Amino acid sequence: MKNIILITAVILTLAALTASAGDYSASFLYTLSDFSGTKPFSSARINKDTAKNEIYAMVGEAVSIFNASGMEVYRIDYDANIGIVSDVAVLSNGQLAVLASKGPLTRLVRCSFRAEPLGNIELKGLPSDFTGFSPNRIYSRDGRLYLISFSTMRVVIVDEDGLFVKGVDLAKELGMSEKEREESGFGGFTIDSDGGFLFTIPATARVYLMPPEGKPRVFGKRGSAPGRFGVVTGIALDRDGNILVADKLRCVVMVFERTNFAMLKEFGNRGFKPGNLIGPDDILVDSQNKVYVSSLRSRGISVYQLSSN
Repeated sequence: MKNIILITAVILTLAALTASAGDYSASFLYTLSDFSGTKPFSSARINKDTAKNEIYAMVGEAVSIFNASGMEVYRIDYDANIGIVSDVAVLSNGQLAVLASKGPLTRLVRCSFRAEPLGNIELKGLPSDFTGFSPNRIYSRDGRLYLISFSTMRVVIVDEDGLFVKGVDLAKELGMSEKEREESGFGGFTIDSDGGFLFTIPATARVYLMPPEGKPRVFGKRGSAPGRFGVVTGIALDRDGNILVADKLRCVVMVFERTNFAMLKEFGNRGFKPGNLIGPDDILVDSQNKVYVSSLRSRGISVYQLSSN
Protein backbone atom coordinates (compact mmCIF):
# COMPACT_ATOMS: atom_id res chain seq x y z
CA MET A 1 0.00 0.00 0.00
CA LYS A 2 2.84 2.39 0.90
CA ASN A 3 4.53 1.68 -2.43
CA ILE A 4 1.32 2.45 -4.31
CA ILE A 5 0.94 5.76 -2.46
CA LEU A 6 4.58 6.68 -3.17
CA ILE A 7 4.29 5.84 -6.86
CA THR A 8 1.07 7.84 -7.12
CA ALA A 9 2.70 10.85 -5.48
CA VAL A 10 5.65 10.69 -7.90
CA ILE A 11 3.31 10.44 -10.90
CA LEU A 12 1.28 13.43 -9.72
CA THR A 13 4.43 15.48 -9.13
CA LEU A 14 5.79 14.70 -12.59
CA ALA A 15 2.42 15.49 -14.13
CA ALA A 16 2.33 18.85 -12.36
CA LEU A 17 5.83 19.72 -13.57
CA THR A 18 4.97 18.69 -17.14
CA ALA A 19 1.80 20.80 -17.09
CA SER A 20 3.75 23.76 -15.73
CA ALA A 21 6.41 23.40 -18.43
CA GLY A 22 3.74 23.12 -21.13
CA ASP A 23 2.15 26.39 -20.01
CA TYR A 24 5.36 28.39 -20.41
CA SER A 25 6.11 29.87 -23.84
CA ALA A 26 8.78 32.02 -25.49
CA SER A 27 7.63 33.44 -28.82
CA PHE A 28 10.14 35.07 -31.16
CA LEU A 29 9.18 38.67 -31.96
CA TYR A 30 12.01 40.40 -33.86
CA THR A 31 15.68 41.32 -33.87
CA LEU A 32 16.76 44.78 -32.74
CA SER A 33 17.00 47.01 -35.82
CA ASP A 34 17.45 50.46 -37.26
CA PHE A 35 15.70 51.89 -40.33
CA SER A 36 18.07 50.04 -42.66
CA GLY A 37 17.42 46.62 -41.12
CA THR A 38 18.71 44.28 -38.43
CA LYS A 39 21.65 45.56 -36.37
CA PRO A 40 24.35 42.91 -36.98
CA PHE A 41 25.85 42.88 -33.50
CA SER A 42 28.17 40.09 -32.39
CA SER A 43 28.17 39.27 -28.67
CA ALA A 44 26.83 42.67 -27.62
CA ARG A 45 26.41 43.54 -23.97
CA ILE A 46 22.88 44.52 -22.99
CA ASN A 47 21.54 46.81 -20.27
CA LYS A 48 18.29 48.67 -19.78
CA ASP A 49 16.62 51.88 -18.69
CA THR A 50 13.67 50.56 -16.71
CA ALA A 51 11.94 53.96 -16.43
CA LYS A 52 11.91 54.54 -20.20
CA ASN A 53 11.84 50.86 -21.13
CA GLU A 54 14.81 51.41 -23.42
CA ILE A 55 17.56 48.92 -24.20
CA TYR A 56 21.27 49.75 -24.38
CA ALA A 57 23.50 47.58 -26.57
CA MET A 58 27.28 47.95 -26.29
CA VAL A 59 29.63 46.58 -28.93
CA GLY A 60 32.94 47.83 -30.24
CA GLU A 61 33.24 51.57 -29.73
CA ALA A 62 29.54 52.44 -29.93
CA VAL A 63 26.39 52.23 -27.81
CA SER A 64 22.97 51.88 -29.45
CA ILE A 65 19.73 52.74 -27.65
CA PHE A 66 16.49 51.00 -28.67
CA ASN A 67 12.88 51.78 -27.82
CA ALA A 68 10.27 49.29 -26.64
CA SER A 69 9.46 48.40 -30.27
CA GLY A 70 13.04 47.31 -30.95
CA MET A 71 14.07 50.27 -33.13
CA GLU A 72 17.28 52.22 -32.63
CA VAL A 73 16.44 55.74 -31.45
CA TYR A 74 19.93 57.02 -30.65
CA ARG A 75 23.56 56.02 -31.12
CA ILE A 76 26.53 57.01 -28.98
CA ASP A 77 29.77 56.83 -30.93
CA TYR A 78 33.30 56.75 -29.56
CA ASP A 79 34.30 59.86 -27.62
CA ALA A 80 37.98 60.32 -26.80
CA ASN A 81 36.98 62.15 -23.60
CA ILE A 82 35.19 59.03 -22.36
CA GLY A 83 37.12 56.14 -23.86
CA ILE A 84 35.97 52.71 -24.99
CA VAL A 85 32.63 51.93 -23.33
CA SER A 86 32.16 48.49 -21.78
CA ASP A 87 28.83 49.10 -20.01
CA VAL A 88 26.22 51.77 -19.24
CA ALA A 89 23.77 52.14 -16.35
CA VAL A 90 21.07 54.77 -15.89
CA LEU A 91 21.17 56.81 -12.68
CA SER A 92 18.08 57.80 -10.71
CA ASN A 93 18.17 61.35 -12.18
CA GLY A 94 18.32 60.08 -15.77
CA GLN A 95 22.03 60.68 -16.21
CA LEU A 96 24.32 57.84 -17.27
CA ALA A 97 27.08 56.05 -15.41
CA VAL A 98 29.44 54.88 -18.13
CA LEU A 99 32.07 52.24 -17.49
CA ALA A 100 34.89 53.04 -19.91
CA SER A 101 38.59 52.47 -20.44
CA LYS A 102 41.39 54.69 -21.72
CA GLY A 103 44.50 52.57 -22.13
CA PRO A 104 44.92 50.23 -19.14
CA LEU A 105 42.67 52.30 -16.86
CA THR A 106 38.99 51.60 -16.28
CA ARG A 107 36.94 54.45 -14.88
CA LEU A 108 33.36 55.42 -14.15
CA VAL A 109 32.20 58.52 -16.03
CA ARG A 110 29.06 60.50 -15.27
CA CYS A 111 27.37 61.60 -18.50
CA SER A 112 24.22 63.35 -19.63
CA PHE A 113 21.48 61.18 -21.12
CA ARG A 114 23.11 61.89 -24.51
CA ALA A 115 26.50 60.69 -23.21
CA GLU A 116 28.11 64.11 -22.86
CA PRO A 117 30.80 63.66 -20.16
CA LEU A 118 30.15 65.56 -16.93
CA GLY A 119 33.07 64.24 -14.86
CA ASN A 120 34.34 61.04 -13.28
CA ILE A 121 32.63 59.18 -10.47
CA GLU A 122 35.53 58.40 -8.16
CA LEU A 123 35.24 55.30 -5.98
CA LYS A 124 35.72 56.36 -2.37
CA GLY A 125 36.21 54.37 0.81
CA LEU A 126 37.06 50.99 -0.70
CA PRO A 127 38.59 48.63 1.89
CA SER A 128 42.14 47.36 1.40
CA ASP A 129 41.06 43.93 0.11
CA PHE A 130 39.39 45.70 -2.85
CA THR A 131 42.46 47.77 -3.76
CA GLY A 132 42.94 47.71 -7.53
CA PHE A 133 39.34 46.59 -8.12
CA SER A 134 38.58 46.90 -11.85
CA PRO A 135 34.95 46.21 -12.86
CA ASN A 136 33.74 45.32 -16.34
CA ARG A 137 29.96 45.37 -15.74
CA ILE A 138 27.68 47.86 -14.01
CA TYR A 139 24.06 47.77 -12.87
CA SER A 140 21.90 50.45 -11.27
CA ARG A 141 19.33 49.62 -8.61
CA ASP A 142 17.52 51.84 -6.06
CA GLY A 143 20.08 54.64 -6.04
CA ARG A 144 23.07 52.30 -5.89
CA LEU A 145 25.58 51.12 -8.47
CA TYR A 146 26.68 47.50 -8.56
CA LEU A 147 30.14 47.14 -10.08
CA ILE A 148 31.13 43.61 -11.04
CA SER A 149 34.49 42.12 -11.96
CA PHE A 150 33.72 38.97 -13.93
CA SER A 151 37.31 37.76 -13.87
CA THR A 152 37.96 38.13 -10.10
CA MET A 153 34.34 37.36 -9.06
CA ARG A 154 34.06 40.44 -6.84
CA VAL A 155 31.20 42.91 -6.46
CA VAL A 156 31.42 46.47 -5.13
CA ILE A 157 28.27 48.42 -4.27
CA VAL A 158 28.52 52.23 -4.14
CA ASP A 159 26.07 55.11 -4.03
CA GLU A 160 25.64 57.27 -7.12
CA ASP A 161 28.48 59.53 -5.99
CA GLY A 162 30.88 56.60 -5.74
CA LEU A 163 30.89 56.22 -1.93
CA PHE A 164 31.53 52.62 -0.86
CA VAL A 165 28.54 50.77 0.61
CA LYS A 166 29.49 47.10 0.47
CA GLY A 167 31.93 44.70 -1.11
CA VAL A 168 31.42 40.98 -1.72
CA ASP A 169 34.08 38.49 -2.75
CA LEU A 170 31.90 35.75 -4.22
CA ALA A 171 34.80 33.37 -4.87
CA LYS A 172 35.65 33.55 -1.17
CA GLU A 173 31.98 33.15 -0.21
CA LEU A 174 31.93 29.93 -2.25
CA GLY A 175 35.09 28.66 -0.56
CA MET A 176 37.14 28.73 -3.76
CA SER A 177 40.93 28.74 -3.70
CA GLU A 178 42.89 31.43 -5.52
CA LYS A 179 43.73 28.92 -8.24
CA GLU A 180 40.03 28.07 -8.64
CA ARG A 181 39.24 31.79 -8.83
CA GLU A 182 41.81 32.27 -11.58
CA GLU A 183 40.42 29.33 -13.54
CA SER A 184 36.77 30.36 -13.12
CA GLY A 185 35.05 33.73 -13.49
CA PHE A 186 31.44 34.65 -14.14
CA GLY A 187 29.67 33.79 -17.36
CA GLY A 188 26.67 35.92 -16.46
CA PHE A 189 25.36 37.94 -13.54
CA THR A 190 22.12 39.53 -12.39
CA ILE A 191 20.63 41.02 -9.23
CA ASP A 192 17.61 39.59 -7.44
CA SER A 193 14.68 41.68 -6.20
CA ASP A 194 15.90 41.28 -2.61
CA GLY A 195 19.44 42.41 -3.47
CA GLY A 196 20.84 38.90 -3.76
CA PHE A 197 23.01 37.77 -6.67
CA LEU A 198 22.51 35.15 -9.35
CA PHE A 199 25.43 34.16 -11.53
CA THR A 200 26.80 31.42 -13.75
CA ILE A 201 30.30 29.95 -13.75
CA PRO A 202 31.13 28.25 -17.07
CA ALA A 203 34.05 26.29 -15.55
CA THR A 204 31.71 24.45 -13.17
CA ALA A 205 28.66 24.42 -15.50
CA ARG A 206 26.47 25.63 -12.66
CA VAL A 207 24.10 28.41 -11.63
CA TYR A 208 24.50 30.04 -8.21
CA LEU A 209 21.89 31.89 -6.15
CA MET A 210 23.52 33.96 -3.42
CA PRO A 211 20.96 35.52 -1.03
CA PRO A 212 21.78 38.63 1.06
CA GLU A 213 21.93 36.32 4.09
CA GLY A 214 22.41 32.59 4.27
CA LYS A 215 23.99 29.88 2.17
CA PRO A 216 24.02 29.84 -1.63
CA ARG A 217 21.85 27.50 -3.66
CA VAL A 218 23.44 25.79 -6.64
CA PHE A 219 22.13 23.77 -9.55
CA GLY A 220 23.20 22.49 -12.93
CA LYS A 221 24.77 19.44 -14.56
CA ARG A 222 27.02 19.28 -17.59
CA GLY A 223 25.63 17.57 -20.68
CA SER A 224 23.97 17.97 -24.06
CA ALA A 225 20.43 16.87 -23.15
CA PRO A 226 17.62 19.39 -22.50
CA GLY A 227 18.18 21.12 -19.17
CA ARG A 228 21.89 20.25 -19.08
CA PHE A 229 24.69 22.80 -19.40
CA GLY A 230 27.46 23.10 -21.98
CA VAL A 231 28.95 26.59 -21.56
CA VAL A 232 26.63 28.70 -19.40
CA THR A 233 26.75 32.47 -19.94
CA GLY A 234 23.99 35.05 -19.42
CA ILE A 235 21.42 34.81 -16.65
CA ALA A 236 18.20 36.75 -16.02
CA LEU A 237 14.92 36.59 -14.12
CA ASP A 238 11.47 36.89 -15.68
CA ARG A 239 8.74 38.79 -13.86
CA ASP A 240 7.57 35.61 -12.09
CA GLY A 241 11.05 34.93 -10.73
CA ASN A 242 11.86 32.06 -13.10
CA ILE A 243 15.54 31.76 -13.98
CA LEU A 244 16.70 32.12 -17.60
CA VAL A 245 20.14 30.76 -18.49
CA ALA A 246 21.89 31.12 -21.86
CA ASP A 247 24.12 28.30 -23.06
CA LYS A 248 26.73 29.37 -25.61
CA LEU A 249 27.66 25.82 -26.60
CA ARG A 250 24.17 24.34 -26.89
CA CYS A 251 22.82 27.57 -28.46
CA VAL A 252 19.67 27.67 -26.32
CA VAL A 253 18.12 29.64 -23.50
CA MET A 254 16.74 27.47 -20.69
CA VAL A 255 14.05 28.52 -18.23
CA PHE A 256 13.99 26.99 -14.74
CA GLU A 257 11.40 27.22 -11.99
CA ARG A 258 12.98 28.88 -9.01
CA THR A 259 11.87 26.64 -6.14
CA ASN A 260 12.99 23.20 -7.31
CA PHE A 261 14.91 24.19 -10.49
CA ALA A 262 12.62 22.14 -12.74
CA MET A 263 13.12 23.09 -16.38
CA LEU A 264 10.10 24.85 -17.87
CA LYS A 265 11.29 25.62 -21.37
CA GLU A 266 14.17 25.63 -23.84
CA PHE A 267 14.13 27.99 -26.80
CA GLY A 268 16.38 29.42 -29.48
CA ASN A 269 18.28 26.42 -30.89
CA ARG A 270 21.30 26.60 -33.20
CA GLY A 271 20.61 27.98 -36.67
CA PHE A 272 20.29 31.03 -38.89
CA LYS A 273 16.51 31.25 -39.20
CA PRO A 274 14.58 33.99 -37.35
CA GLY A 275 14.41 33.02 -33.69
CA ASN A 276 17.49 30.77 -33.84
CA LEU A 277 20.64 31.53 -31.89
CA ILE A 278 24.38 31.25 -32.51
CA GLY A 279 26.48 31.29 -29.34
CA PRO A 280 24.02 33.20 -27.10
CA ASP A 281 25.78 35.30 -24.50
CA ASP A 282 24.20 38.23 -22.65
CA ILE A 283 20.48 38.23 -21.81
CA LEU A 284 18.01 40.41 -19.93
CA VAL A 285 14.25 40.63 -19.37
CA ASP A 286 12.42 43.97 -19.52
CA SER A 287 9.31 45.21 -17.71
CA GLN A 288 7.05 43.77 -20.44
CA ASN A 289 8.50 40.28 -19.88
CA LYS A 290 10.37 40.37 -23.16
CA VAL A 291 13.76 38.66 -23.16
CA TYR A 292 16.68 40.03 -25.18
CA VAL A 293 19.39 37.57 -26.23
CA SER A 294 22.74 38.57 -27.73
CA SER A 295 24.37 36.18 -30.24
CA LEU A 296 27.64 35.69 -32.12
CA ARG A 297 28.22 35.65 -35.91
CA SER A 298 26.52 39.05 -36.49
CA ARG A 299 23.16 37.57 -35.45
CA GLY A 300 22.35 40.66 -33.40
CA ILE A 301 19.99 40.70 -30.43
CA SER A 302 16.89 38.50 -30.68
CA VAL A 303 13.74 39.41 -28.75
CA TYR A 304 11.14 36.93 -27.46
CA GLN A 305 7.89 37.36 -25.57
CA LEU A 306 7.68 35.24 -22.44
CA SER A 307 4.33 34.10 -21.10
CA SER A 308 2.91 31.53 -18.71
CA ASN A 309 -0.71 30.51 -18.29
